Amino acid sequence: MKRNSSLLRSAMVLFIALLQMSISNAQTWLWPMAGHKAGEKIVSPPNSHIEKEFNCCDLFIGGEEGDVVLCPVDGTVISVGISYIPHMGFMKGFGISLQETWNENISNIASKNKDIDPKYLVGDIRIQIADGRKVFIMGLKGEYYFRNGQTISAGDTIGQLSYSYRGIRKPSLLIGVSLPNNMNDDPLSPFGVESKFHLDIVEREDPLPVEKMREDLTFLEKAILELYPSLNERMSDSEFHDTMDALRRSVTKPVPLNTQKPIVLFSHLLHDSHLSPMPDRFDVKANPIYVPVLIYSWCDDTLRVVGGYSGYEQYVGRVVANINGIAPRDYADKARQFMHLYDHNVQSAMEEKLTMLSFYCGMMNLDATTDSKDRVVFANGEEVEIPFCKYPFELNIQYTPIPRILSWRNINVLRDPDSVYTIRQINDSTAYLSLRSFNITDDKLERIIRWIGECKSSNMIIDLRSNPGGEPSVLNKLLSCFAQQPLNRQRGGHLYVKKKGNFEMLQYSENHTKDEILFPDYVQLKGKSGYYSFDSVETSSCILPDSSHQYTGRVYVLTNGSSMSAATIFPSVLVRNRRGVSVGRETGSAYHYITAIEKAFVCLPNTLRTIEIPMVKVVFDTTVCARTPWGRGLLPDYELPLTYNEITMGADGETDVMLEYALKLIADGKYLSDEDPFAEADAPKKANCLWIWMLVSLGMLALVAVVLFRRNKNKK
Repeated sequence: MKRNSSLLRSAMVLFIALLQMSISNAQTWLWPMAGHKAGEKIVSPPNSHIEKEFNCCDLFIGGEEGDVVLCPVDGTVISVGISYIPHMGFMKGFGISLQETWNENISNIASKNKDIDPKYLVGDIRIQIADGRKVFIMGLKGEYYFRNGQTISAGDTIGQLSYSYRGIRKPSLLIGVSLPNNMNDDPLSPFGVESKFHLDIVEREDPLPVEKMREDLTFLEKAILELYPSLNERMSDSEFHDTMDALRRSVTKPVPLNTQKPIVLFSHLLHDSHLSPMPDRFDVKANPIYVPVLIYSWCDDTLRVVGGYSGYEQYVGRVVANINGIAPRDYADKARQFMHLYDHNVQSAMEEKLTMLSFYCGMMNLDATTDSKDRVVFANGEEVEIPFCKYPFELNIQYTPIPRILSWRNINVLRDPDSVYTIRQINDSTAYLSLRSFNITDDKLERIIRWIGECKSSNMIIDLRSNPGGEPSVLNKLLSCFAQQPLNRQRGGHLYVKKKGNFEMLQYSENHTKDEILFPDYVQLKGKSGYYSFDSVETSSCILPDSSHQYTGRVYVLTNGSSMSAATIFPSVLVRNRRGVSVGRETGSAYHYITAIEKAFVCLPNTLRTIEIPMVKVVFDTTVCARTPWGRGLLPDYELPLTYNEITMGADGETDVMLEYALKLIADGKYLSDEDPFAEADAPKKANCLWIWMLVSLGMLALVAVVLFRRNKNKK
């Protein structure tokens, strides 16, 4: 009897445990953002991109800083901590005092870790639920504290919203779910929201059949026509269709997934600095790519050998007369068709990319094998057969200019997110500010603004080379430090989208749904298609002076073909308002408009490549004149043509040639031109006298006709 009762109790315990698990699995969790419905304000769901990084398994939810965060499900607290994520795939955790609140622990840890941005130091909590799963929540702050083993219920307040990840530059909450065996689980479907979460290995045909590649290109064409607002700045819809049709017809054999040449060529068709394929997140079999054993550079209208495979060192430094009978300029032009990430008709970006022309040799020689050879004729008349080798290979860079060229390409490049700026005094009269991004945290921005306001040097060089852009609010705050009067000469600034929402192609998007209304405040204008907004913050239409932090000296801004987005707008505002000069080369983003702000990450059905498509056209200025020709980036006031001397960093291999050029301009007293290049464009338009006389004449004729008509009527 005792044995039977013992078995009965065991069975009952097992039944209750199974019942609890089934109830837990069936339960719809509470959305953690108080006052919002399930699925609202998702920033990044599982299997989506955060900028260029792939988010495999986590859910990021947005909101306003300080919003109340609720526990989504009943459970037990199993860990509490403070964490920091420098990049996806890596999290740094800190031990805490369980007797102190989120805010107290964050403050203590920040004081001991000066190299970490305190904005992204946030509280995290891990909760185990009845079925053994664990829910991890990160992005918390406030006067709350928890202890391990504490029971917690759905709906309990666990903190206030903070910043969970520095790659998402707005407040967000991270939610991750793991199974009892610690494998990742879906964090979205428990809330009753449709999810694309999967951990299965995705098998793709490789190479991709012709029809499937063509199908992806048709899919991409539809997405561009519906989502992309700047297409007609480049071509009409029908011209785009014809161009895409030609690209489809060019696919005549299966396409290896490790090259995906048609997708690369598509990027060149529109060459928008904000429109590009994301890196392929899937493993692909290593189809071999073969490239010439010589490394070429195109610069100064000259093709040079700057490196090579071991055994070919004797050709380094030689000038090439032709390759397989193709003239050097034509050979460089072949590489241009594979370039992207520049706007409209910008030239500088391509010229700078061609300094390492061999980066494009793999795409230029897709049919090459180990038996392939190039017939190279050097400037001295010598002809040599140059074989191909499998890429990648070990370069022999000893005694070659390659290290110098690589150093030049990395000037002002953002390597460490925590070193976004550099400040130094070059000499008694000149200060230097390098900005490697406009994604600058509040504390760093405050330091930069304070330094600008306190700077007494008569000249300031602002280095924006290779700056990819960033937040408009940061851009505007920095500009206000140079505005001695309102900077508002730019005309016609606005934002434009094709629709307010309900985009059909967003059903294939990682970060949006097709029923979303993305642009609720945009309005229609009579007689015009699309929807408009006149947000002066996004367009930098009027920059008011910051009276507390004001620099009054001369401003010289260094730009190159990689000065993108906000790094184009910054010097453009100064140049347009005659508050500074640009030095160097044309910016990589166009002067008149940039397509940015809201993006759709659309996944192609067969290649499974994600394409980043910007959805908002940001018009900065509608003034077209000799100083700001249509379709170009901001042209420099003082141009420094690209030379081999610059890319190899002078005779000593360490000289920053563009910076030295700016210092020479300062020493020579070169600054604003005597004549305002925008004066004619800004002058009030004079009425056309011919039209006035024609209107007056027509009016007089009409008056005579009326008088004659009345006389005849009276006589009758």
